[in-house]
Amino acid sequence: MDGRLDQPAERGSQPDPPAGPIESEASVAGSPAAGLLRLSKSPRLMLALGGTVVVALIAALAWQTKTPSEGVAQVRRAAAAKGTGTARVQPVRKAQNMARIATSGGRIDYIGRDELARECIARIGGEVLDELINRKVIELECTRLGITVTDAEVKQEVVRLCKETGMEASTWYQILKTRHNITPEQYHRNRIWPAMAMKKLVGASVTVSEQDLKTAYEHHFGARVKVRLIVYGNIRRANEAWNTLQKSPEEFERIAKRDSIEPNSRSLGGLIPPIRRHHENPILEAAAFKLRVGEISAIVQYGPPAQSRFGILKCEGHTKPEFAMKDARDYLIKMVTEQKSQSEMARHLLAIKGRTRVDNYLRSTTTGSTRGAQQAGFTTPSTSKPRSGVRPQGKTAPRSAPAGKPSRAIPPRGR
Repeated sequence: MDGRLDQPAERGSQPDPPAGPIESEASVAGSPAAGLLRLSKSPRLMLALGGTVVVALIAALAWQTKTPSEGVAQVRRAAAAKGTGTARVQPVRKAQNMARIATSGGRIDYIGRDELARECIARIGGEVLDELINRKVIELECTRLGITVTDAEVKQEVVRLCKETGMEASTWYQILKTRHNITPEQYHRNRIWPAMAMKKLVGASVTVSEQDLKTAYEHHFGARVKVRLIVYGNIRRANEAWNTLQKSPEEFERIAKRDSIEPNSRSLGGLIPPIRRHHENPILEAAAFKLRVGEISAIVQYGPPAQSRFGILKCEGHTKPEFAMKDARDYLIKMVTEQKSQSEMARHLLAIKGRTRVDNYLRSTTTGSTRGAQQAGFTTPSTSKPRSGVRPQGKTAPRSAPAGKPSRAIPPRGR
């Protein structure tokens, strides 16, 4: 260790130090250098002030020269060797460092923008790029059809959504910021605008039938069955338990706590949320609604073939509908319309992406298709950009594609 500060050997984001700046009393007047110049000409003043002020001024001068601000120019004696007496002025490149680390031992290192970008892309780049692709696909489709969504419409939609939940927009924005680190601008751009654009693209294609309303009513507000459930992973153990329960049905809760492989309900003696109509598992739903209070079901096999589960149900009671369908009709219409709109928007977006070619260079995938575009595999974008009108050496001009055949697709340049 020689006591020197180790600087990184290669940091493209570090500004180059000034190479021979032209200095004079006039050029440093009013700067830390001017104060240092005055001190050097007044030994008495230097003795009176001591070393502290001198060190402070030297540090300030060093900071001024090592940290150029926006618009400052470096003056080089590029033409002095030719005796012309003129100097070439070069703008200082803006620093690209995102962080500076200095150890107690005197070592200094930096984290540059490129390093940070690489890490961010590696962690969340795929998800963010997918979101950007979806938004761009929607934008292009809106442009094609002449559809627009204004900023005023976006803000009105936020107010509407907040009003439905009984919340002020400012409160919602605060929740987004504190819990999800999302700014209002990001929320408008990445959530509200795409949803509103897709609604306009889908148009009035969503219709709600009486059967839709009846199904929604039965699922959300209709009768339910209170049950306990024991789940087994193989039929042999399920048969053993069922035979025991036929003789001793009061043992159901104890056996559930001992045997069930469903962790959430096992500690509760097999108690699960009441099963409602149009349940996510129609086999369990059908078995539950057949039971009378206190009755134990036959063994019910459900789930995918490779992961079949064998369940035994015990009915604990039935609930009645919360209120009549006519009393919830307006709410049901709004809810079903929103649900069907979401489904239709998802289907419509898939259809748009299906006819739009997307070359995802980050994931190395190509999706969709475009008539007349090349379909012969994936091509990564070129890293070199020849000047306009200049052909790279060793390259020949591409020949025109034969009539009736598509020419090779050229990946778009990054903007």
